[in-house]
Amino acid sequence: MKALLVQVALAFGLAASAPPTQAAGLVIWMVGDDKTPQLMQPAVAAFRAAHPDIAVEVRDVPWADAMTKYSAALASRRGPDLVTGSTSYAIALGAKGALVDLNEAAPDLAHQLEQHANPGALRAIRRPDGRLFGAPFDMHVQLQYYRSDLLPKAPADWASFLAAARALRGQNHGFAQQWGNTSWLGFYPYLRQAGGAVYDASCRRAVIDSPEAVRALSYYARLYRELQAPTDAWPDADGGLESGAYGLMQSGSWLLSRMDMVHKGLMGRWAAAPLPAGPTGRRTAVLGGTVLAITRFSPRRELALQFMRTVYRPEVTRRMAEAALVHGGMWLPSGRQDQIASLPLPHRDALLAQLDDAEGPPPCPAWMRQDYLVTRAVQRVVLAGGDAQLELSRAAAVMNRALGTRQ
Repeated sequence: MKALLVQVALAFGLAASAPPTQAAGLVIWMVGDDKTPQLMQPAVAAFRAAHPDIAVEVRDVPWADAMTKYSAALASRRGPDLVTGSTSYAIALGAKGALVDLNEAAPDLAHQLEQHANPGALRAIRRPDGRLFGAPFDMHVQLQYYRSDLLPKAPADWASFLAAARALRGQNHGFAQQWGNTSWLGFYPYLRQAGGAVYDASCRRAVIDSPEAVRALSYYARLYRELQAPTDAWPDADGGLESGAYGLMQSGSWLLSRMDMVHKGLMGRWAAAPLPAGPTGRRTAVLGGTVLAITRFSPRRELALQFMRTVYRPEVTRRMAEAALVHGGMWLPSGRQDQIASLPLPHRDALLAQLDDAEGPPPCPAWMRQDYLVTRAVQRVVLAGGDAQLELSRAAAVMNRALGTRQ
């Protein structure tokens, strides 16, 4: 799924090749397809203007190969100077000693991130002990999309969402969730909106079976049982919005820059809004994206830090985001969220409001090994009619045994 998200969000159609490898320069590995390195070109140009004798090579690494390649580089202590990867990569590779702690190596940059990065993106990569093995690089967030000719406004909370979706269904316009459908990712916003969490603050205990989590999963299952939302992994929700099959949908923010271009029949007939608020009054959405990190074994660490500082200069970040939009894509700078307000995006206010209430995956080293347990519990309830308390308790028990936590 991660590979698909990158392709959707980054398919700009750019056609330029990376500069040739030079041993004296910096090497950057970026997860994505062969177009992904073009995202970095404004930063490369700005860095080389200040360091004309330093070559910079940017290579793409497919998502499916990334962890294997990064782990091999760690084992051999040879490879790139900088890497991008998911938020979980920063936690996992940092725990293995593979990445530079920015709090120690670049306190000025860490302080800048505290001021300008998306708070949720920063929380997703900061370990419980405060160590920061990377910087937020880009992000995507869930939004609510709806047919503005069928609904006067977006539903504001859980109750009004069910009411609006039922009314639309009575007119043969359904609801669909696209990003993370029937998985932990699709369930996660509801968990947070209900006041629940996957782990406690120390990452030492799974609390996925809390009353708040049970309430969230029970509500999430109603979207499928009562509204008969599609359960396949990636339904054509935006296409269904255009055809009228769906009047409401939830998907990623990348659609803001693509909707009118891909679905011309929707022009003037769609809108975006933050997610409906849960029992806590929060509209929390899941925040996806990548981080930029420096490898601990890099012999050019100081140059790599200079390059990273260049990436997070406001004018450089803005040029990266604007270049993506010119080619019909979207790159939202999670490390410089302050630059998003100037981007020419439709429904930008909805995006900014949702970014202020968004959370990434749990910043816990065990999460990459345990996320499937939450997905399994969600699917047993949604797809097989299981009991939310029972299935979440089973998941928590397995997770806590692996964590070495006494029940």
